[in-house]
Amino acid sequence: MNRLMMAVAALAMVGCSGSMNGTVGGVSLNVADAIFAVLKDDAGKSFAAIVAMSDKPKMCETLKANRETKSSTLIVFTMFRYNSGATEFLSPDVGEYTVVDSPPNNGGNFANSNFTRNDSDCRQTVATDAAKGKSGLIKLTGIKAETNGNANGTYDITFGAGDKVTGSFNATYCDISKLPTADPNCE
Repeated sequence: MNRLMMAVAALAMVGCSGSMNGTVGGVSLNVADAIFAVLKDDAGKSFAAIVAMSDKPKMCETLKANRETKSSTLIVFTMFRYNSGATEFLSPDVGEYTVVDSPPNNGGNFANSNFTRNDSDCRQTVATDAAKGKSGLIKLTGIKAETNGNANGTYDITFGAGDKVTGSFNATYCDISKLPTADPNCE
């Protein structure tokens, strides 16, 4: 019986995009989709990973079509490893990332986080200071940047107005190597 319960619990997690407990600026997020991408420099070297969770589905398709979703809520983490001795960003990997406003001068694993609530005209409705992650920790427990790959982990972040959110993510890989450069359409 225990094996059956464990199998059911494991199946329940498959396809689960993630969760967010708490609010930012009084706004909550019921996660419908989560994606991640790896950012690369002009030489093709990976230097950061981005995880985005939204209350709207099909985020990867929307991003690639250069659209911004009306009346949507989104939380984004940008994770990077910084080597202060060589003054370079290293490819993101499994580990713990400390949430900061900007990268400090010392090396280590760091992350930035932002929270957005768009109105029907795609304007941000949460105050900028309140929407920026100030401290916390993101634990990246898995990352596979390839077709059908995913990134997963947990987070505990305090935002500018003192709002604290916790949760998990199971984000699907989105290849954004060829994104449009024009401002997105609000749709």
